[in-house]
Amino acid sequence: MSIYQGFRWLQLWHELIGRRSGGELALVVGERNGEPVFIWPFGIWRSGPVRIARWLGGKYNNYNLGIWALDELATVNAQDVMKALREIAASARIDTFELINQPEAWDGQRNPFMCLSHTPSPSNSYLLALEPDFDALYERRRSSRSRRTLRRKRETMEQTGEVRFIHGTDRATILRIVEALVEQRDARAQTVGIPSIFASPGALEMTRDVLLDALTSTEGPLMHAHALEVGGVIRATYIGGIYGERYSCFLNSFRDDELTATSPGDQLLHDLIRSSCENGLRYLDLGIGEERYKTSWCDPDPLFDSFIAMSRIGRLHAQLRGLRQSLKRSIKNNPALWKAVKKARKLRSRVGL
Repeated sequence: MSIYQGFRWLQLWHELIGRRSGGELALVVGERNGEPVFIWPFGIWRSGPVRIARWLGGKYNNYNLGIWALDELATVNAQDVMKALREIAASARIDTFELINQPEAWDGQRNPFMCLSHTPSPSNSYLLALEPDFDALYERRRSSRSRRTLRRKRETMEQTGEVRFIHGTDRATILRIVEALVEQRDARAQTVGIPSIFASPGALEMTRDVLLDALTSTEGPLMHAHALEVGGVIRATYIGGIYGERYSCFLNSFRDDELTATSPGDQLLHDLIRSSCENGLRYLDLGIGEERYKTSWCDPDPLFDSFIAMSRIGRLHAQLRGLRQSLKRSIKNNPALWKAVKKARKLRSRVGL
């Protein structure tokens, strides 16, 4: 599983977001000879007369995977998966399964849903294989020019005030980092012309509560807050968590001010990767979406979508949903079209549409 299939993560998401949107739980346990093989945390939503099953967590999950028994993965085939989906559909009156942003593999293990019909997701996630020697990794992943530039920017940053890499290990620090995260994400959303994640009801409460839970809860894995502070002001944030030997980033932000030219987001990511290497982690992922700071460190981690119809009306919905995802991917893979979309978003934001 990924960190996004953690019990507390999905519980908070359902209580604060999923249930508000009309979703009902459909938690599935698959067994063989009385032993669990998988848990699929599904929810069911209505779109008109169509009942649609999706992964719990929605757009808040960078990876939708399910929970699998490792020793059973190699034996699961397409017939097993389809048989299970048909039984679930019959039991819960599901017309179609809409399963997006699934990894092709996880920690070297094939995703069984790859056996079924699928299409590439509109965007990739981004993954970095770590190693104990951060300096060797840094030298291999970043050019000498980019390393010199980042070092020079750090020196400029240090001249303006004390630079601190801080962790949310107490309530006051967590709330301070969350406040900076929301402010910076909202400002950035206004600049690029897309809605902030915190415009969605429940998103702030979910982010705050999952971070505060990490102080006392044993129902992991949970998320943690990190920030870069310069001169007493938080200039960049990362929210993410560790499960197994992987750090997964959920959200990040940077402050647009007089220090923006010193790349506070890149500086914090540099420190976060160094810390992950020193703590013996094997992987770090930066989530979905193409951004320069991701491609400068990470390799693409392909994702796929499955639209699996179980009824006649579900087949029509699945076809339309698949066409929409294919169109999004075509636009994102065409540099000219994607640039035009970004310009249109900014213009729409400026005129208040």
